[in-house]
Amino acid sequence: MRPDKKTVTELFNDRQQYLIPLFQRGYVWSLNEQVQPLWEDLIDRLEAIVQHRADAQAVGAGKLRPLRRHFLGTVVIGSLKGGSSDAVGNRDVIDGQQRITTLQILLLAFRDLVAPLGDDALSYDLKPLTQNIGKYRQASDTLKVLPTNVGRDVMQALAELGSVEKICERFPAKVGRQHQERPAMVRAYLFFHAMVACHLRGLRYDDPLPGAAADDDTRVVDVVMNSIDSDNQLKLPGAELPLDAERGHTLLAALREGFQIMSLELEDEDDPQIIFETLNARGAPLLPSDLIRNFIFLHATRNGEDVDELYRQGWQHFDETVDTSTGKGAKFWKQQERQGRLKNSRLDLLLYHYVGMRKCEDLKVAHVFNEFKDWWQDEPRDTQRELARITHLAGYFQTFMVPGQASRFDLFCRRLKLLDVSTVTPLVLYLLEHHKPDSAELLQAIGDLESYLVRRFICGYTTKSYNRTFLNRLLAEMVREQKTDAATLRSKLLSLQGESQCWPDDETFARDWYHRRLYQGRNTGKVRAVLEALELTMRGSKQESLVLPDGLTVEHVLPQKWQTNWPLADDTPENQEKRNRLLHSFGNLTLVTQAFNSALSNEPFAVKRQEIVTTSLLMLNTHFQRYDDNDAWDEDEIVSRADSLFAYALKIWPLPKTH
Repeated sequence: MRPDKKTVTELFNDRQQYLIPLFQRGYVWSLNEQVQPLWEDLIDRLEAIVQHRADAQAVGAGKLRPLRRHFLGTVVIGSLKGGSSDAVGNRDVIDGQQRITTLQILLLAFRDLVAPLGDDALSYDLKPLTQNIGKYRQASDTLKVLPTNVGRDVMQALAELGSVEKICERFPAKVGRQHQERPAMVRAYLFFHAMVACHLRGLRYDDPLPGAAADDDTRVVDVVMNSIDSDNQLKLPGAELPLDAERGHTLLAALREGFQIMSLELEDEDDPQIIFETLNARGAPLLPSDLIRNFIFLHATRNGEDVDELYRQGWQHFDETVDTSTGKGAKFWKQQERQGRLKNSRLDLLLYHYVGMRKCEDLKVAHVFNEFKDWWQDEPRDTQRELARITHLAGYFQTFMVPGQASRFDLFCRRLKLLDVSTVTPLVLYLLEHHKPDSAELLQAIGDLESYLVRRFICGYTTKSYNRTFLNRLLAEMVREQKTDAATLRSKLLSLQGESQCWPDDETFARDWYHRRLYQGRNTGKVRAVLEALELTMRGSKQESLVLPDGLTVEHVLPQKWQTNWPLADDTPENQEKRNRLLHSFGNLTLVTQAFNSALSNEPFAVKRQEIVTTSLLMLNTHFQRYDDNDAWDEDEIVSRADSLFAYALKIWPLPKTH
């Protein structure tokens, strides 16, 4: 096979057609798993190119390291067959057809969006990337990618209809009231069309909706995904904003300069079928941690180091440590953990956060190996020292993954996991390099970070900028200033301004504690983290220490379906709105054990109160012992309980005084 490195534009610029053989499966890439991540990579490269150009103007291009291209993978293609003045030559795609097809769909959507803008240069550049120009005997010869029979008509439509409106009309989301799923290639086209449109309007895929309320977490991409599934005509966020053709040129530059594909062309002696079967046979792909391990020990071998001893001291534990929490003998570092929307091995996550800490940058797990390699090669590295540093922090990272309840650091890690905030991890690892978990410095630092995170959750403030806050700002500044003390961190946290970053004050904290609907959507774990913290704080020194069981669940005292057994004395719309708002506030929320009979959740207060107090030993629920069977649980009681709980919340998550 003959290897050749190509950019996206080089892959499609020649007058030829990529033919998907019949033994290939149809197009199966999904929006969530493959298409959106590809767009995220494209935006990442685009922003890097813009920054690189700005830096080059500021300091001179000669002083900058060449911008690394993002590797999109490998495609295996056959040799060029046929081709004449009235017939285009073609190449069989042996492997990589999903990738080639997706990139072509992206270019088609890009072409259709910018066509009405009247930018002749942009349209001229895109035309040979999306069409084999010429007059051919077969109309399909104009296609850059010719799928298998199943998807051929769809690709022809995407290439020829020329507008998103016509494509939506040809492939509607519903006929009458009957919903129908659009073909995967059409879904990809609509997604890219919307994303390119948003980019030309100055919107990122992860931006909040223009004009949305501060507590609305809906992102641009969420609206697009929903519209693709639900609307016959695609609804575009920010459609009132103008399209900027200049941003289109930058996007094309990202495709031209920001990506690299390894193209392997078969030679005469290569059997396409056997190669296809071999490439697609079952097998475990190399993980980032595998690549990093191989890189480290190859480096050690070349330096003549004792590789066996380095492995024994610095890596063997990653391969052999058993996860005692499962009781199944599973390897601890191979276990999968979910952070955000993706699952990765614990070792991959450790290295992801470790490299993020070293580079003070937000990364993607898929890019960890390249980022690690860049960091390693920035300066001479001592293999033994670097492995020791990773191993040292790995011990603490185990607590992040499987937190206990024995120490304040354990509880911090437990709450961090329930709050589902992992972007703070590199900053905490940096502090742990300099302070032990039980030191006064570390305890103050994690106390401040927890207060910051919990208060922002209570107040409904966005988490979208946490990567920039914790890595690009706090961590980067402390590393640059060579600061490791808790006082510096506190000062920097207090200096953060605006709802996207601020540490909420007591007045704002109190307002949302009493009145915000906190139990909604994906907030169950976060609410539980707060209630657990309240429970442990309410247990004074006179009470026996209690290890909170993992099976605790959040319960609404006034049930979510209150209409049957919990009537309003004055059933007005205003009172209904007030009740529904207080329903999900902390004054009405508690924790119950598995012994609680959930079938009684909607029963009258007299029945439910009895069930809570007889099945629970939690201090949170001693509040209900003061009531008898004739008492009511209403809005006034909810506010009263919220008031008593808030006093504890202020003790757990204080806002330090500024001087």
